[in-house]
Amino acid sequence: MKVTLISPPSPFLINQKAFPSLGILYLAAVMEQQNINITVADLTDKEDELESALQRFAGADIYGVTATTPQYPQVLRILKTLRSQNPVAHIVVGGAHPSAVPEKCLHDGFNFVVVGEGELAMIRLVTHLETGLSLPNLIRAPSIQEIDTIPRPARHLIDIRAYSYDIDGGQGATLITSRGCPYACAFCSKDAWQQGVRFHSVDYVVSELKHLMDVYGFKHFLFLDDTLTIHKKRLFELCRHIKPFGIKWRCYARSSTTKELLYAMKDAGCVEVGVGVESGSQKILDIVNKKETVEQNTRFVEACKEVGLIANVFIMIGLPGETYETVEETRRWMEQVRPQKFGFNIFMPYAGTPIYNHPEKFDIRIYDVPDERSWIKGRQGEYASFVATRELSREEILRLFSELFTFYTELTKWRPGVGGK
Repeated sequence: MKVTLISPPSPFLINQKAFPSLGILYLAAVMEQQNINITVADLTDKEDELESALQRFAGADIYGVTATTPQYPQVLRILKTLRSQNPVAHIVVGGAHPSAVPEKCLHDGFNFVVVGEGELAMIRLVTHLETGLSLPNLIRAPSIQEIDTIPRPARHLIDIRAYSYDIDGGQGATLITSRGCPYACAFCSKDAWQQGVRFHSVDYVVSELKHLMDVYGFKHFLFLDDTLTIHKKRLFELCRHIKPFGIKWRCYARSSTTKELLYAMKDAGCVEVGVGVESGSQKILDIVNKKETVEQNTRFVEACKEVGLIANVFIMIGLPGETYETVEETRRWMEQVRPQKFGFNIFMPYAGTPIYNHPEKFDIRIYDVPDERSWIKGRQGEYASFVATRELSREEILRLFSELFTFYTELTKWRPGVGGK
């Protein structure tokens, strides 16, 4: 059978060519390993030529499409186009959005919906369709526990050098060395589609880095792990192995990361660490089950500065319980701590999160969100609030966001969206 995997456009992004879809490329690699006839349709930046771009792939037996929530309107366009161009093909959708609302995706007309990780599910689907065996339309995929058995992403199936993410002035490649997150923040939808944390071995990560350096010439990297620093022993070992490479890299961390580990990361080429601070109010952090303190966040930024790493803090406005006082606490925290970079967004309630599923347990009102407006990070001037709290209306949250965005930009001399997330 001929399979085409599709990475949809993301027109809401400032730069669609920052990150390739590693999920699709992992699927492609596993299918190549099984000698399945596989192609990848990379439709990034092709929202204005969707139909003609898909025409090249009109002969596939199976199409697999990935979807986040804000991508879903484009995915529905893809579904409609494929139905017109190839009416007998089987069309599968997977990813974060289908994993959160699988029944809706079935209702929208997809033949199959994959909930969870797609590698084993797609192999199972191809095998069943080739042999004529029946398969449920809703496929709940088990997590792969030994993730070293997964081949590295099939980057050769797309123009990987067309993607560019600035890391310390160099073109950065993305990779992920683990799957999952052990925490349970109330604003995160991870529990809708993944449980637990699984790690690649240091040897696997080193091999992938060498491949990216030797084959594609990359010397700058962004580790996309939810939190690269949670397995401290592994990260210390990884740092020892990659220090001789002379690479530059960026990652995400928890504020509980020790100064000793930050020094090891710096020594191995780390230049920047992103951290989800969320709020400068302990009340808000407790409500969303962040399991961190304002003091921890402060110490983390100070430690990064001492070590010589850029601290890029991610904060939100409009979380459950938000008040004028908590907004002011966050403003004061930013003014006191003065991180070098920041990302600032309005809280977006996603299906599958505890807040979305049980708003009655939180001080939050959720308004209907059009999928195409459900992005977290976008262009200034295009933001909207789809939440309100007892004290702050959605209009007031938007006003405060705009006011504070300007303040934080002037405070840090950094404008998010220009130099990265």
